Amino acid sequence: MIFQIAGKRFEIDRDRIVSATERLQPNPTDRRNKHYVELHGEEFPIKQPIHAVTSLPYIAFQAQQAHRILVNLGFDVRQWHQPALAQSAETPSKATTTRFAVLFETDEDGYVVASCPALPGCHSQGVTRQEATSNIREAIRGYIASMRKHGEPIPTTDMQEIEVAV
Repeated sequence: MIFQIAGKRFEIDRDRIVSATERLQPNPTDRRNKHYVELHGEEFPIKQPIHAVTSLPYIAFQAQQAHRILVNLGFDVRQWHQPALAQSAETPSKATTTRFAVLFETDEDGYVVASCPALPGCHSQGVTRQEATSNIREAIRGYIASMRKHGEPIPTTDMQEIEVAV
C-alpha cells in the first residue's frame, strides 16, 4: 500500500514491517507510549516499525499515523495496560559511568554556562559552578537517554589536556 507521511510517499506492506523489525529490539518506552504492536514475540511502540521502514525521524510523524498504517496493514495494535514505565539511563542493570569533558564559561550576565562538546547542543547553566555542574549532569543524562531511546550510538570520548605556550 502507498502511504503519505511527512509529505513523502512510501510503499509499505506487512512483509516490509516484519522484515525491517526482524533484528531490532523494541525501543524503551515512557509514559507517552500508549499503544504497541507485537512483532517477533516482542512489543514495539507503534512508531518504531514505521521509522524502521521509512527512516523518517520519529518527530516527522504522529503516533496516530503509525496506528492507522499498522491497522490498515492488518496488524493488531494494542493499548498498554498502563502507560509504559520509563527505562532511563539510571536502570541499575544498564547503568554505566562515563566521563565527558565539560567546558565552563561565565556569560555576560554572570551565569556559569556548562557545555559538553562531545554532545552537540548539550548545554546548561547555573548561578554557581556547583549548580551548573548539577544541571549539566542532568542534561547529559537526558541527552544519553534520548540517544538510547532512538537507537543512536553513545559517543566515546578521548580527552587530553595539553599545555600551549602563548
